[in-house]
Amino acid sequence: MRSKKKLAVAAVIVAVMVTMIIPSAYGVQPDNAGTLYSTYLDWLQGKPVGLAKISLGMDHQIQRATLVVVDYTLGEPKILYQGPMLTPTVKIQRIPKGTKIETVIKDGKVVREPRTVYRPVKLLIIVSGENYWGTKFIEFHPEKPLTSVNIKVPLHRDNIGPSIQNLNPKNEFQATSVKVGDMFMEDVKIFRLHSVPGVEEHLIINEDDTLAIDSFSQTVAQWEQPSSDRWERSGRVSTPFGYASEVPTSDGKMKTVYATVRYRIDRYDVCGYLICRTVYELIPQEIVYFSKIDTDNDPGTIPSNLIRYSHLRDAGDEFTAYFQESSDDGGVYFSTSVSACAGEGVQICFSGTVDTYRQSSNNRPAVKVIINSWHGNVLYFAKYSENGNYYEVPLQWG
Repeated sequence: MRSKKKLAVAAVIVAVMVTMIIPSAYGVQPDNAGTLYSTYLDWLQGKPVGLAKISLGMDHQIQRATLVVVDYTLGEPKILYQGPMLTPTVKIQRIPKGTKIETVIKDGKVVREPRTVYRPVKLLIIVSGENYWGTKFIEFHPEKPLTSVNIKVPLHRDNIGPSIQNLNPKNEFQATSVKVGDMFMEDVKIFRLHSVPGVEEHLIINEDDTLAIDSFSQTVAQWEQPSSDRWERSGRVSTPFGYASEVPTSDGKMKTVYATVRYRIDRYDVCGYLICRTVYELIPQEIVYFSKIDTDNDPGTIPSNLIRYSHLRDAGDEFTAYFQESSDDGGVYFSTSVSACAGEGVQICFSGTVDTYRQSSNNRPAVKVIINSWHGNVLYFAKYSENGNYYEVPLQWG
C-alpha cells in the first residue's frame, strides 16, 4: 500500500515539475505546459517527439492577428496551433533517419564521431489579420529535444476587414484544412550538365535525394476563386525525387534537364477576431519524372566568378563532385516560367515563375566526372559561387 502511495506522490511531483518548473527552465510559456506534459508522456512511451518554440518577426503591425502552425513532416497536414499572435511551443516529430560520421574538435584534438541525423521538420506558418497576411514554409533538423525557431513571415497588404462574406460572429479562433487536389507543373528546369572533349559527366540521383523548390500562397475572401497570377512565394521546400536515376553527357555536349513537379493544393479557412480568411497553398511534393532534356554545345570554359578546383592526371580518371559545402546554400539556381491548372470542384490555376535553389542542408544529387582521354595535365572544374546562381559542374582543360 505504501509503495502505491509513493508512486502516486512521485507521479504528482513529476507532473508538477513538467507543467510548472521545466517550462520556465526551457523558456516555455506557462500556457504551453500542457504541450510539454503531452510531449513528456510520449517520450516515456518511446515516441520520437520534441518541442519547437516559434518566435515571429514582423515588418508591419497586424490588426486582430491570428497565427496558425501546420505540421507537414509526415506528409498529411496537422494543425499544431491556432490562436492569437503569441510565441507558442508546439510538439514536433524527432524521427531519426540514420547516423553520420563527422569531424569535430574535442579536448583540443580532431576526432571523428557518429551523429544522429533526424528527418527534417516541415512547418507551414500562416498569419492572418485585417490589414496584412502572410505564410512561410520552414524546415529544420531537430538536433535537440527543444528547438527555438525564429521566423520572419513576409507580409502582404490586404485590407479584408469584417464584412458579410468573411464575418466571424462568434469571434472564435478556428482553422480548417482541406486538400483541393494535385497540380502538375511541367518542364521545371532543375539541372545543367557539362562536358568537354574526352570527358563525361553523369548526374547521379539517389533515392533519398531532394531539391529545394518554391512553394506559393494566395489569400481570397471566403469562397472566392484564387487568381492565376497573384501567387506569393512562401518558402523553399526540399522536394524528393522518389527514385534513383542517372543522366549522362559527353564529348563537349551540355544538357539541361527539366522535370514535372507534383504540387499539393491545400485550402485553409482561418478565423480569428471578427474575420475569416481563406488561404490557398501550393506545396511541392515530388519530382515525378524528367519531362525533357535539351542538348547544346558546351563552351568548355568556367565563368570567371566561380572558384576553380583542379584535378591532376595522377589523381585518377574519375571523381565525384558533391554539393555539401556550408557556403553553397541559398541562392536561386534556375527560374522557370510555368502555367498549370488543377483542382476538384474548384479549378486552381498558376501562372508565374518557379525557382529551384542551391541547398546544402539535405541530401542532393551528385555529379560524377569520368575522364576517358586526357587533353592536358589538369582538368579544372567548379561547383558553386557565393554570388552566382550555379548548381552544376562546369569543366575546362588546362
